[in-house]
Order: sequence, then C-alpha cells, then structure tokens
Amino acid sequence: MKKSVLTSVLSVIAAGTALAAFQIHVSADTEETSADEEPVPTATIERGSISATETWSGTLGFGAATTVETVVSGTVTRAPEVGARLHPGDALIHVDETPVTLLDGDLPMYRDLGPGDRGADVEQLERNLSELGYQGFTADDEYTWLTAEAVQRWQEDLGVERSGRVAHGAVVFVAGHRRVDRLHVQVGDSVRGGEAIVDLTGGDRVASLEIDVDERERAEPGTAVAVALPGGETIPGTVSAVRVVESESDDAPDAEPIAQIEVALDGDVPDDLLDAPVEVIVTVEERADVLLVPVSALLALSEGGYGLELLDGETGSIVSVTTGLFGDGMVEVSGAGLAEGDVVAVAGR
Repeated sequence: MKKSVLTSVLSVIAAGTALAAFQIHVSADTEETSADEEPVPTATIERGSISATETWSGTLGFGAATTVETVVSGTVTRAPEVGARLHPGDALIHVDETPVTLLDGDLPMYRDLGPGDRGADVEQLERNLSELGYQGFTADDEYTWLTAEAVQRWQEDLGVERSGRVAHGAVVFVAGHRRVDRLHVQVGDSVRGGEAIVDLTGGDRVASLEIDVDERERAEPGTAVAVALPGGETIPGTVSAVRVVESESDDAPDAEPIAQIEVALDGDVPDDLLDAPVEVIVTVEERADVLLVPVSALLALSEGGYGLELLDGETGSIVSVTTGLFGDGMVEVSGAGLAEGDVVAVAGR
C-alpha cells in the first residue's frame, strides 16, 4: 500500500496579540556597555494558546468519481462535454434522441414508476419534481394521479411521450455529483443496458487524501481543518466524506484497508491548481491559557531536562522548567518562579 506521508506540524495561536516576538535588550546606561559587548537577546514570557497539529499530503481536485450505467439500449445521439456542470433536471445523455435525465437522490432508479406505486423512490422522484417547479401533488411516498399529471407536464417540457409514468431508464439518481469527469461513450456509439456511460464527480473542488485507517478518528465528517495551498495561502476546510477501501498497490500483494478522505474547501481556489499537491492540517491537541517562550530560550541542564535563564536587570538565574507542546518555534513551559511578563535570555548570545 502506498501510504501518504504524515508530518507532524505544530501551530501556535496567540491570545490577543502575537506570541513572544524576540526583543533586543540594551542597557539604558550606554556608558556602562563597552564597545566589545554584545546586547543580550531576550524574549518575554507570554500567556496564550498552543496547538499540536498533524499534516497529511493530499491533492486538489473534484473528489472520487461515480460511474453511471445506462439501462437502455440504442445509439448515443447527444452527450455532454468533459468538465460540464450538470444540475437536477438536465439531460445526462440522449439515446435515440430520448433524454436520460439526471435527478438528485441516493436511491437508484430500479423500476418503472406509475400511479399506485409506493416507496422511498416515489418520494425521491416527487421531491425532484417539486424542486423543478412542478406542483399540484404532495411529495410523499405515494404515486397518485396528481403525481402523474405533474409528470405529464414535465414530460411535455422534455419533449417525450406524455405517459404520466416514469420508465426505469428515463432517469438517473445521483447524490452530490454534478460534474462530468469522463465519458465512456461518444456520439454515434451503440450502448446496451448495464454499460458505463459517464463518470460524475462533485462540482466543487475538494482536497482528496488517503490515510491509515487507525488515523481516521482524527478526520471524522464535520472535522474542521486547514488546507495549505501551493504558494503559501491557507484556507479553512471541513471533512466532507470518509470511505474505507482496500488499497491498490503493486508493492502490497495483500490488500490492506485505507481511509479515503475528502475535504470541502471554504473558499475559492484558482482553476490552475487542479491536481496540485496540498497539505491538510488537523488539530490533534490544544492547550489554552499557558505560558509560552521561544524554543531558543530553553537550556539543556546537566542533570537532565530543561531550564530558562530569567533576567532581572544585570543579573540572571537558571530555573528548571517542564515543557509541554511545541509549535512554530514556541514551547509551553511551567515551573516554580515563572510568570507572564518575565524576561528570559534566548540563544544567540
């Protein structure tokens, strides 16, 4: 299995103002500082928030494709272009100049529908008719003569026989897929029932990635993430889909499950970024209202562990500290004698 590269990345969120910018400490009495002495680089202990994140490598695209098959036979007389955006009510394809109409829904069209039929597929059809503007019936699970009259009006607009019934092959229900990703047939081709005709993806760009199954609890649907685009821009996103599938790799003769993740982007991205690599950043741990210093302020103590050099005027003292989360050059610290606003020495002396 070709595993995605996981890189631990830690990010810091400042509380109020930016966290601990380096400050150059220079004595006010310039006469006491010789020309050969270097000023002591310092930083101030700040209070804020720090978070641990994990970064996964992904690709910008339109997500996994759904292959649509036809149940009718004949000659393809019209077909959409690759990249076309389709909406409920649009013709997915024409066979013998009869449209196969795309409608929204999770339940596939598996039978003819007409007056007297009941079921979830009836409700799905009626909901689509209502959203397309056809009224005069109740959108429930019963196909009545009122439904048939609305279907006749719809069929008249489509330019097909006004039967009041909907044949098995007249519509295709697809949930959430609206962009033509690939055509399996071309105008003039003969098709038979059960043959693939088109692949559809979602209409919006998403970040797609694969992670180990044991990591998927960090990327459940609805999880807020950040997506780093090429060029450095970062935009927010939300995990929109998680699928567990068997891996397909020549390097792994025994298939192993992997989690395929899709992230919906909360913002527009340029068209030229299609298929570009991105990084998906998810927060795995966060600490609020803690003391923070630059990592360069840490001193390795001879007895083990870390310390800080606290500065008080011309004097300094070494205090032992306990470290917590690290991120963006900052580290969470705690220990006796530490307080927000204290000045500490940093590397570079």
